[in-house]
Amino acid sequence: MSQPTQPAASAAAPDLRETDLFAFCRKGGSAAGDLAVRDLPRILAETAADAPASARDEVFHYTLTGFAHDEAAEPGAPATQRLYVDVTVTGQVWLDCQRCLGVYAEPIATDMRFEVVATEEAAEEASMEDDEVDVIVGSKKFSMLELMEDEVLLALPTAPKHVVCPTVHESLVTGADGEVEPEAPPEEEKRPSPFAALAGLKTKH
Repeated sequence: MSQPTQPAASAAAPDLRETDLFAFCRKGGSAAGDLAVRDLPRILAETAADAPASARDEVFHYTLTGFAHDEAAEPGAPATQRLYVDVTVTGQVWLDCQRCLGVYAEPIATDMRFEVVATEEAAEEASMEDDEVDVIVGSKKFSMLELMEDEVLLALPTAPKHVVCPTVHESLVTGADGEVEPEAPPEEEKRPSPFAALAGLKTKH
């Protein structure tokens, strides 16, 4: 498998497959670069079979920013340090439209902040404090590549479709026997408001 494209300052960039996430956050690390779709097997699995041949060579642009935040503690006690990493990923995934059955490019733009903790127990406790920040269990060999792939998968629509379909597939407008399906019956007219009827009676007196 080819290596993901690293930023220009590769010496300072983390290994996306094995990052010491704790050190990255404590040092205020940052990185930016491109990920080729071909390096993301789970994204490839979601890519439409009829996608352009160039779809495998398209890239997602990412940024990673780590930081630490010291929280005040009780007098005489040491401050509590909390670690965070901001992750953004932008790009597109070729999907099958469920309305016209054609392929189209779904734009992806994710922007998430994660609190990094050391254990599952700490993750459960932290997740109850702030529902706007996701919590992840870090490690010294953390896969940022998998985390970013997770974010792309979570951003995919459950029912992919064009904003406006260029055509309508014949299977969606004809029945199994080839006959055109009748149009859906019009919605029933709204029943008149009883208050409107009372108002009408009052005007007649």
